[in-house]
Amino acid sequence: MDIKQLRTFITILEVENITKAAAMLNIVQPAVSRQIQMLEEELGVKLFNRSRHGMALTDDGKLLEPYARRILEDIESAKLELTANKGVIRGKVHIGVLSSISELLSTLIMSVIKEKYPEVQVKISVGYSGHLKEWLEAGDIDLALMYDSTPSKLIDLIPLVREPLFLIGAAQTLLRLNKPMDLKEIENFPLILPCHPHRLRTLIEQASKKNKSNLNIYAETNDLNIQKQLVIQGFGYTILPLVSVINELNTGSMKAVPIVGNDFVRVITLAMHSTRNIPKHVRIITGEIMGCVRRSIDEKKWPNAKWIYERE
Repeated sequence: MDIKQLRTFITILEVENITKAAAMLNIVQPAVSRQIQMLEEELGVKLFNRSRHGMALTDDGKLLEPYARRILEDIESAKLELTANKGVIRGKVHIGVLSSISELLSTLIMSVIKEKYPEVQVKISVGYSGHLKEWLEAGDIDLALMYDSTPSKLIDLIPLVREPLFLIGAAQTLLRLNKPMDLKEIENFPLILPCHPHRLRTLIEQASKKNKSNLNIYAETNDLNIQKQLVIQGFGYTILPLVSVINELNTGSMKAVPIVGNDFVRVITLAMHSTRNIPKHVRIITGEIMGCVRRSIDEKKWPNAKWIYERE
């Protein structure tokens, strides 16, 4: 098994056609077929089902795919690491960001990286904490800004930010920012919350249970925009950090009130894979991302957030 064979394997599975793969690899078609034949003979399995419709992976081929991709990615990372040692920072970085903070941070992160490291390609994927954790464990993303999560052998978590949660209502409600509300009062409010197993839903329920309070759940949705629109239209209330509703508070379409107690808080962490080698360019960009988070707090663009990172 060698790099050429793995690259040929990945190219064929992506285009599902030997002729197209040969053109992309800039080699003749018989050479492509020979590369796959040698790989199949070495592994002792059939990797593709061949038909007049093209090439489709077998079950064994599907098993090989993530390993082949990772090997090729690691080789590319090694090349970039050696280049970085010569003073040139280039490469690809795939960042995962919670939907609730993506609007605040994505533009800032992109602008900082573009200015300082123009040869670094950045991809930002937005998702919920559970999705980000899965992507990180699978190696689909390099790092993530996500909720404090349950312990995992595959992920290292660095707490960065702590922020309180607020009861959020429509503009016509009587909520007042300077009048905190306790949980017993909130029991009377119909809530629109994310579905299980959303981390925010779990956090809210744990805090309510600890305080022996009952939640009045009116509706559930995992789409933050739908959640906010339902609240604005007067269907109910929700519980979110202020960063999720900055624009709505500024335009007056929503109101927020603090919740009494220290249990309704969330912690945002920087998450990275614990067992994979982290290339130099990814480590550098990670530092820049931490700087963007700190800057957002220092410049009061992330309301009520507290920087909690402690350097070891």
